[in-house]
Amino acid sequence: MSFYRAALLVAVSLGAACAQDVISAKSGMIHYTEGVVTLDGVEVVKKNSADFPAMKEGAELKTTMGRAEVLLSPGVFMRVAENSGVRLVKNDILDTQLGITGGSLLIEVSEAEKNSALSVAVGETKLDLGRRGLYRIDFSPAQVRVYNGSALAVAGGQTVTVKEGKEATLNTAVIVQSKFDKEETDAFYRWASRRSGYIASANLSAAKRTYDNGTSMAYSNWMYNPYFGMFTYMPYRGLYHSPFGYSYFSPGAVANVFYRPVYNSPSSGGFGGGGMDAGRGMSDMGGRSSGGSYSSGSTMSAPAVSSAPAAAAAGARGGDGGGGGGGRGAGGGR
Repeated sequence: MSFYRAALLVAVSLGAACAQDVISAKSGMIHYTEGVVTLDGVEVVKKNSADFPAMKEGAELKTTMGRAEVLLSPGVFMRVAENSGVRLVKNDILDTQLGITGGSLLIEVSEAEKNSALSVAVGETKLDLGRRGLYRIDFSPAQVRVYNGSALAVAGGQTVTVKEGKEATLNTAVIVQSKFDKEETDAFYRWASRRSGYIASANLSAAKRTYDNGTSMAYSNWMYNPYFGMFTYMPYRGLYHSPFGYSYFSPGAVANVFYRPVYNSPSSGGFGGGGMDAGRGMSDMGGRSSGGSYSSGSTMSAPAVSSAPAAAAAGARGGDGGGGGGGRGAGGGR
């Protein structure tokens, strides 16, 4: 068992008494829906703000006039467009396998754990997305667009690397690539961008709370923010920049960026960055700092749910109306 898997299993046991602070060590939690979304033919309905149904292996999620957001392994977001379908073939966090059955998916990968795998079957083609990036997958006509990162397309003895700014036709005798304009987006893309912004807002609040509580982390994970009624992605160190333009902070990154520096003494010649992570470096998704790691410990304790702060800090992209934070009907619209 890898350290990453073992750490997540420890987190599950620690978080069980803390109002579902962290997600269980499986992919497939249905984080947000709007409109009509079904799981194996049964409409997905949230009973309360902290209720998050999960897809089991073999389950199929479908949308009609609706959209959905599903959390896979830590830092991997799957967003499902209208009139779309996706099957969770395998829900192992280190080997998540999906199959698109209709419509369109957008998959954002922030973590690329060594020896882990993420794949999507599009007909006879297998897409390997086990790299940081942003990918759009369409069922008909079958194609993949790479907005950020790179993907491997495997079919009929061919293995083709599809790089950033390229799209590839799939399920053909020859996988053909061409350039596309990354600035030309649609309503689904802009909705996915807003969802990323809402989750980033929840991250900032949760990272600050984790830092203020002195809670240590040894790995990245999904973490529940009771004030927003939603989960957020929490890097255990450094700072992750989403392809949509938002930032996800670790507790140490919050300390380095948002806390006032502490003046040491006249002889020190300046200010010192106080706090748990003083002296740590930060970098973006191109490579996080190598300075220090956190020790293993408990996860954030979730207090009673209160009114969620406005998500305006997340910012809206494009001209479509905002989808809400965690929960079914908040802010609806497309």
